[in-house]
Amino acid sequence: MAPPGLALDSDGEDDHTAPTESFMLSQSGTFKVEDFNISRSGLMPVGERKASPEGPAATVDVKSMNELDTLNELGSGASGTVYRARHKVTGEVFAVKQVTILDKPKRDQVVSELRIMMSHTHGPWLVSLYNAFYEEAKVYTVLEFMDAGSIEALVLKHKDVGLRDERELAKIALQILNGLQYLHRQLHQVHRDLKPANVLLNSAGQVKISDFGISSQLESTAGLCSTFVGTTCYMSPERLSGAQYSYAADIWSFGMIMLELAKGAYPYPQVDSYFNLLSNIMDDPAPLLPESDFSDHFAEFVSVCLDKDPNMRPAARDLISHPFLRQYPMDDLLLSGLMEAMTM
Repeated sequence: MAPPGLALDSDGEDDHTAPTESFMLSQSGTFKVEDFNISRSGLMPVGERKASPEGPAATVDVKSMNELDTLNELGSGASGTVYRARHKVTGEVFAVKQVTILDKPKRDQVVSELRIMMSHTHGPWLVSLYNAFYEEAKVYTVLEFMDAGSIEALVLKHKDVGLRDERELAKIALQILNGLQYLHRQLHQVHRDLKPANVLLNSAGQVKISDFGISSQLESTAGLCSTFVGTTCYMSPERLSGAQYSYAADIWSFGMIMLELAKGAYPYPQVDSYFNLLSNIMDDPAPLLPESDFSDHFAEFVSVCLDKDPNMRPAARDLISHPFLRQYPMDDLLLSGLMEAMTM
């Protein structure tokens, strides 16, 4: 019998950002959607005998949640709770994201994220998926563990002073842009929730994008208000106004990330409510880098990303060729000197 709130079919809520989904929970405890199933035994695409994700770092397949020891919580939010876990036999470390799917928006979130992660081969720009499990109204996704935290942690490390090494800023920017280029051009997906906490780092100096399944709750004012509690807003003006949006919305978020990293602080002034912040983003001029603190190339690079008109923002593929990035020989994209004291 399905848990309360998890019917055999979707509940018919209107979500303009995603197609209507049909969900089913079988008697054997399998969460079923059109193109894949999730059970205690793992993730299985429909029509294939077995899903066997193989990532760049993992040396073992995780075949059940019983094979993992949970070590500590890494973070929690609207999209779920993430734990660090170790494989009992091999010692391999993973990140495990837990999402309760009793509500339709959370089911949509999980399905959206899994589809995106299943559709990309394990590459250097997006955090990799190794398996997923369903138990008692919860989906657990086993992910590549990025052991140096996030851009959010890097901002805190350089709080109020900012990261002033433009070569390192360029390396971060280029790795994020490669991820966005892949997401936009190859997977035809808008991330929709790009922010410092969703761009992860590892001790090897890699930068990867994560969290692709933003809940449809965030499309409502109530969802936006609840998201504002304890965080800041990286959404583009067109998204906040309720207008149609596309890949350019991610470019705005990317510009905000680079500006915050360079300044060591969120680009907009502190406000006492979400609505004041919304007014600042929609009505005020876009934020800029402090004058004379950075090169003209970098200032212009950030400025074009934060154009209030989405039609004027360059695509990720065009930003990759920007003079700010082209001035550096990018034979080695890995960060250097930033990972000290950040390994988790």
